[in-house]
Formats: sequence, C-alpha cells, structure tokens
Amino acid sequence: MVFFFLPLFCSSQTTKDYNLAMQKFQTFYNAGQGDSINAMFGHSWDQANAKKTLWTNDEAARALEELGTLDSYKFIGIDELDPQKVYIFQTTFSKAGKKMTSCTLDKKLAFGTFRLVTIPDNITKQTSIQKKAA
Repeated sequence: MVFFFLPLFCSSQTTKDYNLAMQKFQTFYNAGQGDSINAMFGHSWDQANAKKTLWTNDEAARALEELGTLDSYKFIGIDELDPQKVYIFQTTFSKAGKKMTSCTLDKKLAFGTFRLVTIPDNITKQTSIQKKAA
C-alpha cells in the first residue's frame, strides 16, 4: 500500500521546491547568468524549435540595469484560479522596488512558466491569493 502512494508524494511540488527554484534564479539573475537561467526551464519549452532562447546574458544584463539586483523574494500564495496552480512571490529589486514574480514547476522541478514581473492588477483581484498571503 505504501508503494501505491509513493509516486503521489514524489511528484507533487511543494512551496519548498518553489523557494529553492527562486533561490537558484536569484543567484543566476544577480550574477547576470542568463544562460544558466535558461537552463532552469524544462523540456516542455522546446529550445530546439524556439526562434530565440528564453534568457540570454544580454537580457539578464538589461533586466539588471532596469530593475536592479533581486534582493529578496517571499512566497505569498498560489493562483488557484489558474489550472496550472501558479506560485506567486513578492520580489524586491534594488532599483524597481517591490514587484510580483510568478512561476510554475514541471515534474522534474524545472520552470514550466516564469514571469519576472507579473501584472499586479490581475493578482490582486484574485482573493484566493490574498487569503493565502494573510
């Protein structure tokens, strides 16, 4: 019976998994390593057929110039209205201040989706996130 439930426990992503992914992203982002950020994405994003990579060192440099370093992040909730269960983080940048970042992880704990700065208006309308943040 234990073997039956083991795959269920192993395949579920946890808040800890998301925090570790954000920690890794923060390290790569602050170092301007867009190529390392790009490697954090899973194979659901087919790099071979993409017209351009998701992150490059030049794009990381531009984001650093505009937003500044990523000083901190804090998990604030899950967008329960999205079928992918998007995890939302409050992020603080040295130049841009407080923003919101969102992402999903695939079964191998690689980024499935990622938005460095997500639109706060869409998030604040969703009470499911606000309740988890309280």
